[in-house]
Amino acid sequence: MLLPVFATIASEMEARFRDGLAADPDANRPPDLLAAEEAIETLLRQLGGALLQVYVDDATEVAVLGRALCPCGRRMHVHRHSRWPRKTLFGTVTVTDPYVYCRACGSADRPLHSALGTDRETWSLSAVEAAVDLSSDESCGKAVAKLNRLFPDVDMGRTTALRHLHHHGKEARKFIDRKLADASKLAELPWGLRPPGATELEVEFDGGMIPVATLEPIEVAEGEEPKTTPVRGLPKRQKRCRWEEVKAGVVQKPGETDRLYSLRPTGGLDVAFSDLLSLACLKGWTEATEVRGLADGAVHIRPRMEEMFDAGSFKFILDRPHCKEHLSAAGAAMALPDGVSAQDWASTALDKLEKGAADDVVAELTQAWVESGVDVASRNDTLRLEAGYLARNRDAVAYGEYRANGWSTASSEVESAHRHVVQVRLKIAGAWWHPDHVDDILALRMLKANGWWKQYWESQRSDWRARAKRFAETDGR
Repeated sequence: MLLPVFATIASEMEARFRDGLAADPDANRPPDLLAAEEAIETLLRQLGGALLQVYVDDATEVAVLGRALCPCGRRMHVHRHSRWPRKTLFGTVTVTDPYVYCRACGSADRPLHSALGTDRETWSLSAVEAAVDLSSDESCGKAVAKLNRLFPDVDMGRTTALRHLHHHGKEARKFIDRKLADASKLAELPWGLRPPGATELEVEFDGGMIPVATLEPIEVAEGEEPKTTPVRGLPKRQKRCRWEEVKAGVVQKPGETDRLYSLRPTGGLDVAFSDLLSLACLKGWTEATEVRGLADGAVHIRPRMEEMFDAGSFKFILDRPHCKEHLSAAGAAMALPDGVSAQDWASTALDKLEKGAADDVVAELTQAWVESGVDVASRNDTLRLEAGYLARNRDAVAYGEYRANGWSTASSEVESAHRHVVQVRLKIAGAWWHPDHVDDILALRMLKANGWWKQYWESQRSDWRARAKRFAETDGR
């Protein structure tokens, strides 16, 4: 929204610039377009900072002159002014904050806060958005350096950017949860009130590993005192690094590239499947929609997918590359005839699956397991596990039929999502994440992947204005 006074200023500046070029082009005309752009950018930064300072100074004067009466009915006196910086994309503005109090009853107030709509808040929301935008894509150190290159008047520390990153990661997860909860309610509406439904949907799910680390107490022998830190005398701890799984899901209409993603940390397994149904509702899922779920054959994935979409048509398809890997493992464990390699057997078995003969492959693996030892204890357990894997999914591997129907046979989109949505930020070189902070980054990455970034920051601005309104209503008290 452009204020009327700004429109007048802009028109006047445009006219003066035009007149200046006409009157003395040698002095006032930039030598080329690049120089003109750079000069205008400098002007806008300087002008923006100056106008913000004028606004803040004027608000201070209005707040002092129009300060409210205290509860006892007397006018409060200005006791002192404190000054604090307000850092924006146009540079730092100095806020002169009056503190007023009543000499009779001792009531106190900061009237400027109601005029500005905020208490002491160092960073503007626009600057925070820019910092979070950059730091959700790369390390905070690189992000603040890039922020300074883009906005030379902004100098934010790495730890400040990290603090904003985690704060808005938590807020982003709340925003996503609300959005998905609202989406799931679409499935409860009467048919006449629902948006147009989708004929087909593909749903993919997969887990990917990311590095995490925690500080753990150093084990000491029984009776031995632990080593302590030199200043605070606390027991020393050591960094323990490990890998945890991120649960990723994708929902898309076949043939479209506009996909919706779900990202959850290790502890979010249950809600990750609920996310799939909510995302499907955003894509137009109804009980009449034909849903195909693609994933590996982990025992917990297929049942949960089927449970989420049990109100309509659902078909599970075992991810073909995963299936091929299991066949290769089975072939390597089998006692094959001379001249037949494990890969030869796996290729033949995959060809049988392609033609719908999954039962033959399961029977062959089961027989190979029985013949691998004289009793259960001595038999090759790999063969038993692979036979069970295919037996559970024997109705989900007719890949030739699926391709003839135009269906996908691989969960390649969710596999790709691990790389370009999750790992591009969470697996940067040298980064180890505390498990409590992983979901902050996942939520922000999910906002970007789903095209919800603008919606989230609009909600943040709405929340800011709601707080500003409450300041005004309570007169800052």
